[in-house]
Amino acid sequence: MVAGYPHDGDLDLRAATVADRVHATGQNIYSDETVTREIYSIRSTVRPGNSGGPLLTTDGRVYGVVFARSTSDARTGYVLTAAEVADEARRAADATAAVDTGAPVDA
Repeated sequence: MVAGYPHDGDLDLRAATVADRVHATGQNIYSDETVTREIYSIRSTVRPGNSGGPLLTTDGRVYGVVFARSTSDARTGYVLTAAEVADEARRAADATAAVDTGAPVDA
């Protein structure tokens, strides 16, 4: 299940199926480095506002974090696997200091 607040609205839950697990190579969010990440390609409706939300298993465990949707297929989304984000999530759990998010990037 994909959970999120699309278009800044109410909580929205959508059924999802993992279609594939791949190692994807591309630019980081700052477009200054090439990275390879383990991701799932999912069949679901992913809309603006779902990014950063969880992909949940049927028993409520976090299976990954939604980060994108396909530009060519409205029923395909992309999720960072739980294993891919585990180290950052552990560090964030104990974080107390402010972090610079960097300069805005032109889309």
